[in-house]
Amino acid sequence: MGSLGGHGGGGDATGATRTCVLEEKALQILQGADGAGAALRLIGGIAIWVRTPSSVRSMFDRHYADLDFVGRRSQGKMLSHILGEAGYIPEARFNAIHGERRLIFAEVSGGLQIDIFLDRFEMSHKLDFRKRLEVEPLTVPGAELLLSKLQIAEVNEKDIVDIAMLTAGHQLGKVDGPATINVTHVAALCSSDWGLHTTASDNISRTRALAPDLVADRGLVEDVVEKMTELQAALDAAPKTAGWKLRARAGRRIRWYEIPDEVS
Repeated sequence: MGSLGGHGGGGDATGATRTCVLEEKALQILQGADGAGAALRLIGGIAIWVRTPSSVRSMFDRHYADLDFVGRRSQGKMLSHILGEAGYIPEARFNAIHGERRLIFAEVSGGLQIDIFLDRFEMSHKLDFRKRLEVEPLTVPGAELLLSKLQIAEVNEKDIVDIAMLTAGHQLGKVDGPATINVTHVAALCSSDWGLHTTASDNISRTRALAPDLVADRGLVEDVVEKMTELQAALDAAPKTAGWKLRARAGRRIRWYEIPDEVS
């Protein structure tokens, strides 16, 4: 990860305007899916933006380029029709090959890419949404949204900012909710997967260490550090499965994460 570019503080007006436009487009897509009876939820940076109070997100210098969603595999054709009706162009070759698990669309201008993961979010690690996709409105549940960033093995500065922003804008709790991250569920997922636990722990440590460089507000820094410490304690305390313990024996001698394919 490269050096950080100084404290956050709102960024330029052009970037903020583009973020608001992306949020509007995301909400329009979600409205179209809901109207057609399709389950679709935001994931990724814009999902964190949507969930985070403006008083918190304004403290971070973070702007976005693309939209990511999670939908149901059984509704893939329906989602393709919805995006097409909304004016987005399918990446025909990619969707023909990978359409059982992921769909990609773009604006006619080529300025915006839209990813739809079906049933599972598969990057460095896998998150299964078949049972929990509709737990919360608009976005995937806070627990999985946090894990979607913590699971990135080759994490970059923007991902660390997203982790800090999400935790600063939410309470850590034992239930799901619009202003809560269900830490009990995060710990449960990590307690059955040594690789996910390891990558998440690495990124918790990175976020805690880099927090002073992410945002100028000292109170916010202390809040992020405290929540990262609490989150790590929950991961460590959760009872581990037999599979977790077996994989732990090999440790880091064997690569414990996947390297996602780059999609241009």
